[in-house]
Amino acid sequence: MKQRNSILRQLLVNILLPVLGLFLFVFYLTYRYNLTKLENDSREQKANIVAETKNLIAFFDYAMRSHERSFIDRMHQTADSLQKRFSGVQQPEDLDLYEISRQLGLDTSREHIYLINRKLVIVNTTFPKDLGLDFTKLSSNYFSFFDDLFKAGRFKEDRFGLEMKTGRIKKYAFLATKDKRYIIELGFYSPEAENLRNLLLTKIESLGKRYPGIEKVHLYLGVKGVPDVNMTDKNQIKAYLKCLESKKPQVLITDNDQTKPVEQTEYLFLPVLETKLYAGYILQLNTNDSQEQFLLSELFWRFLIFFLLTGVFLSFVVYIRARKITRPIVQLSEMTKTVNSSNLMEHIAIEGSSELEALSANFNRMIDSLRVSYEGLEEKVAIRTNELYQQKVLVEHKNQEIVDSINYARFIQQVLLPSAPEIASYFSDSHVYYAPKDIIAGDFYWFDHVNDTTWFAVADCTGHGVPGAMVSVLCINALHQQLAEDHTISTGVLLDKVRHFVVKTLSKEQRSVKDGMDISLCAYHHPSKQLQWSGANNPLWLVRNGELTAYLPDKQPIGMYDNALPFTTHQVQLEANDLIILFTDGYADQFGGTKGKKYKYAPLKELIVSNAGIPAKELGLVLEETFLAWKGDHEQTDDVCVMAIRIND
Repeated sequence: MKQRNSILRQLLVNILLPVLGLFLFVFYLTYRYNLTKLENDSREQKANIVAETKNLIAFFDYAMRSHERSFIDRMHQTADSLQKRFSGVQQPEDLDLYEISRQLGLDTSREHIYLINRKLVIVNTTFPKDLGLDFTKLSSNYFSFFDDLFKAGRFKEDRFGLEMKTGRIKKYAFLATKDKRYIIELGFYSPEAENLRNLLLTKIESLGKRYPGIEKVHLYLGVKGVPDVNMTDKNQIKAYLKCLESKKPQVLITDNDQTKPVEQTEYLFLPVLETKLYAGYILQLNTNDSQEQFLLSELFWRFLIFFLLTGVFLSFVVYIRARKITRPIVQLSEMTKTVNSSNLMEHIAIEGSSELEALSANFNRMIDSLRVSYEGLEEKVAIRTNELYQQKVLVEHKNQEIVDSINYARFIQQVLLPSAPEIASYFSDSHVYYAPKDIIAGDFYWFDHVNDTTWFAVADCTGHGVPGAMVSVLCINALHQQLAEDHTISTGVLLDKVRHFVVKTLSKEQRSVKDGMDISLCAYHHPSKQLQWSGANNPLWLVRNGELTAYLPDKQPIGMYDNALPFTTHQVQLEANDLIILFTDGYADQFGGTKGKKYKYAPLKELIVSNAGIPAKELGLVLEETFLAWKGDHEQTDDVCVMAIRIND
């Protein structure tokens, strides 16, 4: 019964829905046909529509020109680049504009290049539908338009207009080549402009629904001598072009002699803002005789009754047919229930269509194959299960060995990191929020004290996990070794020497590893409160009296880098209660929140400034709680390390 109902439902959907769609489509066409016969010659209604249309056009023109400004600079820059590329090229029509578009960063699905020769023919383009388009065959008005472009030789942009082949809205810009043999034309689609246009047309078309005497209101943006892409009727095109040329109203009588109402279409010219290519807007009003509106009610009830009768008849036919189709299928389903693991000798036989008989024969062959296979299946399953179990035990053992090794590596890495009491012995109000992405991390923090100067840093080595941890051990050793060799060294020179050490260590003969680290390094002289700072891609933030000052790093890493320069040493005079913040990029780059986006640096600045007055340890707790709340169920993106030190001496 379930199978029969499923087939019945499928047949009903496959038949009744298309019939319903056909009825709705025919009803709509009939409704529009009868509606065109309705006429209302109320001048007040037309005047209201024209006035509201002008207001909508004024708003639309202003909004579109504002939106177009975002395109002009890019189109100008692109046109200049194309002009330079075509300079000296004898046959630019043979160039691969798709490759040029890719090099210029253009999206060829919505940003197109056209090359127009002196005969006003498109000879090369990334919009294949317009290749070979001859503007002289469209309208004679294009002669003067392109002639001005050739003479001026300057970049010229025009407002959004309809593309002739697709009817989509597009912004065009033009620039002659330096030899003035061709015109470079750019055409860019814009979803925002499309939405504005659709909104304008929707608003204007909705005006007619307010008045019973107006059947249709539509707006066109036209070029002299060129009919709109949506027009097919010769009389309509003639009246449209005449209105565009004369800028005077045109009335087209579309009366049907066999009906009483008088129908007409009126075209009204409206000016357009700031354009050389387009002549103006054309407002189309389709009017009818409102006294004939009773036809609509009559049409509705006629279609409704006819559809209900047809639906009942088709449903009955479908039900009878479904029962005939499903009867042998139900029989086959019932017989297959007798076939189970202990009864593989059972065969079935169904009489019916050739397809069902073939299905029955194939099922019997399948049962025979199952009977043969089932005899040794249990033994094979047991052997395979034992093999899988042995493999599982081996994998678990190896995995445990790897985890134990990584955990011991974590212990070694933690031994290399300075302890909280060690840092607190020189900075009583300090804290480090350290959250590795994996068991071991590529981020690390470093601390040392020589004479009256305390050195501390936060660094981000290449990668995370085991690779990052190995690089971090190398970099920690380099910092200690170079500082031990010269206690009076500046932070910038120390980073130079560490870079030399790291590059030398990671480069052996013909092989080299392009690994390294980003670091923010400080050297604080306690008696003078003078702070030296140098940074490799990582900045320094200083919070003083509720204001945050960011010191920008050198844009180069500690590692192999082309055109590497000496690192800069910054001198900063600190004051009591100053808060120093060092960090890696893991905190700001964490994905999370309701939209799964990065946390970014601006919210991190606000968080630190708003909590700068509390002790560093409490600030660390705030950073941790905020980070975990933002991350939520998302995977941690990178290692996180934030060091906060307050100057109290």
